[in-house]
Amino acid sequence: MKELLPLCAGLAAGGSLRLLVQSARLRSALAPVLCLPAGALVSFVNGELSGNLWSLFVSVDAVLVWLGAVAVLGPSLLRRRIA
Repeated sequence: MKELLPLCAGLAAGGSLRLLVQSARLRSALAPVLCLPAGALVSFVNGELSGNLWSLFVSVDAVLVWLGAVAVLGPSLLRRRIA
């Protein structure tokens, strides 16, 4: 259940980038920059920063946030390349 929160955060991050940023290149550049702090925030909310393996949890959560963002941004980028 704790892995659902990073995916939802990624969906929100990708959706906000899709709405706010017009350039596809800028969206592609901003997505990883946005996912690392979002992953750290999700790890904090889940209470995973208090242990010794906090860097591992932040890394995994950042990747999950990135996957959620790609799930939103990927189809729009593919649609532009095909058309």
